[in-house]
Formats: sequence, structure tokens, C-alpha cells
Amino acid sequence: VCSSDLDPLAKLAVAFAVIAFATLSERAGELAALAILLVFLLLGVERVAPRRFVLALAPFLFFAVTSSWIYAAAPANVYGWTGWQVALAVGLRTVVVGLVSMLFAFTTEPGDLARALVHRARLPRRFVFGALAAIQFLPTLAQEAQMARLVARAALPPDASRLTVALAGLRADGAIALLAGAIRRAGIAALAMELRGLSTTGGAGSAWRVPRAGWRDAAFAAVALAALTLSRFLG
Repeated sequence: VCSSDLDPLAKLAVAFAVIAFATLSERAGELAALAILLVFLLLGVERVAPRRFVLALAPFLFFAVTSSWIYAAAPANVYGWTGWQVALAVGLRTVVVGLVSMLFAFTTEPGDLARALVHRARLPRRFVFGALAAIQFLPTLAQEAQMARLVARAALPPDASRLTVALAGLRADGAIALLAGAIRRAGIAALAMELRGLSTTGGAGSAWRVPRAGWRDAAFAAVALAALTLSRFLG
């Protein structure tokens, strides 16, 4: 359903619709069913690796717990709900938003989304392509951080404690090395964007392989919105 072949703007619109639906929903069962469906799409349809799924969902689970536990102490709210009901609803909303974000991110090519936003949604190309460049730096930054930690661990004496090994590469000198690498890559990216004409104040410019919406995208959006509307009224 949420294949990478679908139009990124159509998926973005559906993602916003699902987030709005989860925000307005007041039924924990409805939110739980939506979360189960999203998990099935991620693991069963898109075949996301379980380890990658858990690592991506972990921050949302942490935020769901930390943002909802305080409601559990409340005896009731103005709607007559118990504190635990409110906490469950808030936590499930957070999880659903996280799952929708993961599904969109795992099935959307950032470059396709950027070109669609610039050439079809007419967003400022400086902002869009600048954000795209920053996002593409993140995997490289993580790889450099991992490499710095491995080098720091290799330099430790054989009798180093487990705590010393665990903290290797986390000192200020490692952070300075990562900062220097980030500045160097930022300069290269700025030069590349300059050569592509992003410093000019013209329109969207030219581009190749701009995603276009088709009948599959319209059918996808219609089915998703119909399902949300039907579940809203039937529940």
C-alpha cells in the first residue's frame, strides 16, 4: 500500500490526515487498532528489519511514556475519563504519530520528496534542498562517530575497564573532530548548491525525474481517507 513507487506528496497528505485523525480520536481501541495496522504495514508489507524498527520506534515509545504518565495521577478530567484512560490515549497518539512518521520515512526517497516540494508544491528551493543536504549528512556523521569510537577503543591498553571502553571516543576531542568534519562537508555542500544555481533568486529551476501523481496515487489517497472516515463514524 505505502510502496516507495507512490507519489511522495500523496503519501505526505495521507500521513498528515492520519496524524490529524489520531489527534482528534478519543477512543483508545481505535488508536490501538490503527497502531497495529501501521506495525503490520511496516513489518509485514514493507519488510522493515525488526532491529531497525525497534531502534526507530524507541524514541517515540520513550516520549509516549514520559509525556503520558503524569495524566495517570489525575483522578478524572472534564470528560469523566480516569487518569489512566487519558494517559493511555496520549501514549497511543504518540506511538501512532511515530509509526506514521516511520512509514513515510522508510518508503520515501528524500530526493524525490525534495523535487516534488520544490517543483510542484512551489516551496523555496533554498530551504528544501538545504534541509535535504542536512538530512543526507546524518548517516555520514553517525559513521564517523562510530569510527572515532572504534579508533579510541583500539588505543586503550588491554587492561582497561569496561567503563573506560564504553566511554571511549566520547570525550571533547572526539566531538571536535566530528565538528570539523561537519564543517568541511557543509562547505562542500554549499559549493555544490552554489554551482547548481541555488544562490539565485529565480523560480524553481529545472530538474529531472520530478515525481508525478497518477491514478495509483489517487486510489491510495482515496482508500486511506475513506477508511479513516468510515472508522471515525462507525466507532
